[in-house]
Amino acid sequence: MTRLFDSDRWSEIWQTISRNRKRSIMTALGVFWGIFMLTVMLGAGMGLERLFRAQLGDMSTNTVLMQPQQTSVPYKGMPKNRWWRMVNSDVEVLKQLPEVLYASAAFWGGELHCSRSDRKGDYSLMGYSPDYQRINPQKILYGRFINDVDMQRKRKVCVIGTQVWKDLFPGGEDPAGQIIKVNNSYFTVIGVIRKQSSAMSFSDVERTIIVPVSLAQQMFGRGDFVHMIAVAGRDDIASERVEKACKEILFARHLIAPDDEKAVWTIAVAEMLGRVQGLFRGIALLTWIVGLGTLLAGIVGVSNIMLVTIRERTQEIGIRRAIGAPPRAILSQILSESFMLTFIAGTLGLTAAVGLLSVADSVYRQVVASAQEGFDVSWQVSFGTAVEALAIIVAGSLLAGVLPALRALKIKAVDAIREE
Repeated sequence: MTRLFDSDRWSEIWQTISRNRKRSIMTALGVFWGIFMLTVMLGAGMGLERLFRAQLGDMSTNTVLMQPQQTSVPYKGMPKNRWWRMVNSDVEVLKQLPEVLYASAAFWGGELHCSRSDRKGDYSLMGYSPDYQRINPQKILYGRFINDVDMQRKRKVCVIGTQVWKDLFPGGEDPAGQIIKVNNSYFTVIGVIRKQSSAMSFSDVERTIIVPVSLAQQMFGRGDFVHMIAVAGRDDIASERVEKACKEILFARHLIAPDDEKAVWTIAVAEMLGRVQGLFRGIALLTWIVGLGTLLAGIVGVSNIMLVTIRERTQEIGIRRAIGAPPRAILSQILSESFMLTFIAGTLGLTAAVGLLSVADSVYRQVVASAQEGFDVSWQVSFGTAVEALAIIVAGSLLAGVLPALRALKIKAVDAIREE
């Protein structure tokens, strides 16, 4: 321990490294660049993963979306290539399944012209059931979302996105209870929503007007037809079981063959999430391989320069051995020199990488704040990752000195003193 804090020892180590300053700096740059690139790439990968998770928001990860397609198998007298339709009663039946927590209809109304006084714009219209807010929650800034009474009475009410609110209500006031014109009809605004999840949104949430699905069907004369059904399964039930149960009941109701795989288009959020997580794991593995490979090249460079240094100090090491320096002292000296060079370069590389990620973090948040849209995520590496990187630096620092130290121990005092 006393040797560890011996200032003379560390001064000697520093003199040895600085004796060949240019060579030491060029070698240390390899270590610096290796840990710098590893940390930056890990931060970028983590930032992308956080951004994807942010896009999911509070959306149920056990969500299944279903949309009718043409049948491909004849069944009970019904021909193949038959188009079939999902209806409101399908939603109510699916709600009764033990595997299902929530079910909601979705109806696309297209882009409509909207206005209020002299303010106007073209926005998407969507019809939803009340449960959609529970399946794919968006942040409610003012008012409320559509409820069951709105559905039953086909109330002419709407929930608007933040861009619609900004365009039609430039004063920024609470628009709840105000009237807007959608095409040739007048609607009462009951709420304002801001995008919180965009992974499974069927339109730009910020530029969307949401009405009760029953009202949307009436507006476009589509009876009880719905374009899509979104289902949130219970957390303790796999999405495959939820999807299977929903298909079975729908196929039975619409005379579709149970083995018809093309009759309905489905997508499970859990399956999509698993694929994306697998992609990010692959990116992380590739990052570690590339980063560690670059860092290893720097460590090899440090080891080489230490071998050259030992060759130049053969007589000095031989004299130390002759006057009684134990092998442990020689080994400690070489390892300390290697450790100091590699650790300083690695720490500077880690610090520079963290600093760069901090700048990127600040710039990204300023862009999000000024645009008032996007997801506030961090592009910085986690504390655990920084500790791992520091541990790699320490391990690499010691590894770089092992071969030179072993080479120094093989030097015989007599042979070393004879060298000129």
